[in-house]
Parts: sequence; C-alpha cells; structure tokens
Amino acid sequence: MEIVMKRSCWIVIIALLSVQLPAMSRNAVAAEPERLEVPAGVGAITVRITGLRSTDGNLSVALFDAKKGFPGKYDRAIRKAKTPAAGSAHVVVFGDVPYGAYAVAVQHDENGNGKLDANFLGMPKEGVGTSNNPKSKFGPPSFDAAAFVLDRKSMELTINLRYL
Repeated sequence: MEIVMKRSCWIVIIALLSVQLPAMSRNAVAAEPERLEVPAGVGAITVRITGLRSTDGNLSVALFDAKKGFPGKYDRAIRKAKTPAAGSAHVVVFGDVPYGAYAVAVQHDENGNGKLDANFLGMPKEGVGTSNNPKSKFGPPSFDAAAFVLDRKSMELTINLRYL
C-alpha cells in the first residue's frame, strides 16, 4: 500500500510539473521578443555615383523604403532626384530622412529620353547601380541585398554604375 501511495504521489507531481512547464516557457518567450529597434530621428543620406562611361544625359536616383517597386519603378520611391551626368563629381543628398531601412537605385539615362533603355531580353543598355553594390547574376538585385539602415545623422554611400 505504501509503494502504491508513493507511486501515485510521484505520478501527481509529474503530472502537475508537465502541465506548468509549457505555460512557463510560453511566458518566457513572450516576455523577450526579438526585434530590431531603430531609434527615432532623422538623418541625411549622401549618394556618390562613380563609374559613368560618359557625361551625356542625366542620373536618376531613387530612395526606397520597401521591396515594392525596387529597383526599377521610380514612381514607388519615397524620394527621387535627377542630376546632370556632366562634370566629375556626381553627388545627391537626401535630407531629413527618418531613421529606418532603405535602398537606393541609380540609372544613367545617357540619351536623355527619360527612361532606362533595355535590349530585347530586358537587360539595361544604360548604366544602373544600387546601394551596397551587390553582385547579381540574373535580374536586378533584391531590396534585401541593397538595403542599409540609417540610424545616425549622416551617412555616405558610393554606388558604382554597371553597364551590361
């Protein structure tokens, strides 16, 4: 009788512990969420563009805050700028940008027709580039490959144009 009593006591203790352990682990996970916290503030992003093959036409620069539209749909960009390709220094500054994750795309419209010319396969005939200068084999780089975090008052990027 005493052995049965000890055994049933242990069964009750094990049952109580097994019921409470999952509840405790769920609470522990919920109390420690994993997320990137970006401090509030605004900064400036200076974009230096290098690697132009000519000084003809214009450079179009677009700042994106999401994957949607990146890198070719400039109408989806949160900020855009156009600057002549003439000269030796090619710099665009986006000021008062809220801290967060962004990507920059650049197009060199050499013939000045207001669009990025492409061949029959859809590959650009004019210069293109994105922040982080990621290598891409097929198609344009992803937003994630070009993304960076603005978390300070001033940031400088250098984008090297590629002509395919």
